[in-house]
Amino acid sequence: MRAAVFKGDGVVRLEDVPDPRIDAPDDVVIEVEACGICGTDLQILNVPPGHPATPGVVMGHEFIGRITSLGSEASAGGLSVGQRVAVDPDPKCGVCRFCRAGRPANCENIQALGIFRNGALARFAKAPASAVYPFGDGPSSEVAALIEPLACVVNGANRANPRPGESAVIFGAGAIGCLFVAVFRAAGASPVIVVEPTEARRAVAEAVGADRSLAPDDFTARRDELLPAGADIVVDAVGSQFGSAIDTAALGGRIVLFGQNATVRPPVHQYTITARSLTVMGTYITSFTFPQAIRMVEQGTLTLGPIVTHVLPLERLTEGLDLLRTGAATKVVITPGSSRPARRDEPGEPRG
Repeated sequence: MRAAVFKGDGVVRLEDVPDPRIDAPDDVVIEVEACGICGTDLQILNVPPGHPATPGVVMGHEFIGRITSLGSEASAGGLSVGQRVAVDPDPKCGVCRFCRAGRPANCENIQALGIFRNGALARFAKAPASAVYPFGDGPSSEVAALIEPLACVVNGANRANPRPGESAVIFGAGAIGCLFVAVFRAAGASPVIVVEPTEARRAVAEAVGADRSLAPDDFTARRDELLPAGADIVVDAVGSQFGSAIDTAALGGRIVLFGQNATVRPPVHQYTITARSLTVMGTYITSFTFPQAIRMVEQGTLTLGPIVTHVLPLERLTEGLDLLRTGAATKVVITPGSSRPARRDEPGEPRG
């Protein structure tokens, strides 16, 4: 099969690789329907990298598809050939001290699909049965491909615990920032303000529920007017806005650090955190939140369609990466089994 293989030093190439096969009793092989390109993928391909990965792996970890084959023990959880499924690309071991303490996001034995072992930017992908979740046929492929990042965002939102009437500021209107907007809006937070330098992404943020979306300079100039007491919740969905988050938070506010960039070293004024009684939370991957995210997508609870601005075939992966790097796209979804895009809009033009 044709696959996007990470070669190291910022290089990804389309190559022919063997189809995955059943090797272990709990293996599940899935024909990939759609796979989102993640900000983590961009960080892996940066030079120097902002996130580690193993050279030689097939990239792609935000995916959905249909089961084509099962190991001898994989059907015990109700899985069957032909089912439409979403996959947690961070399979938890269930036996380390953190898994046993109910903190699966801190599992010591995760080997992430698409990062440290083969992922889903290919026609077929393999995952352990414990990481595979059935869901309905109703959601479109591109929206269903948001289940994995939504499950990660729901984990962060659960920790932030937004309440009706609380104000929220989100730095960054990529897919993750926009998912936070949608979840906070559903929880009743108001106002929800997004800070994003790219005009096209600001439009997407408003389409999914932001009250305002402002360029960074505009937000700085208007912050005291819009939020005289500061924001109850602040999210850094970029990975480099910790200082701005501290400046923006209200007394007793909660700061959620979601974005990751290992090359950033932001200055932190610890005194301000203490004096203003701020709560700072680093939130990582999922924590029993896949079922919740699947229900949200199946029930249409959130406005998610505008987030996926481009759907492209695997042969146009490089184009999709460039669209994300420039901010012309908010989310690019790849359809590995298609020779042409299922749907594509003009760069930067959000769609509903």
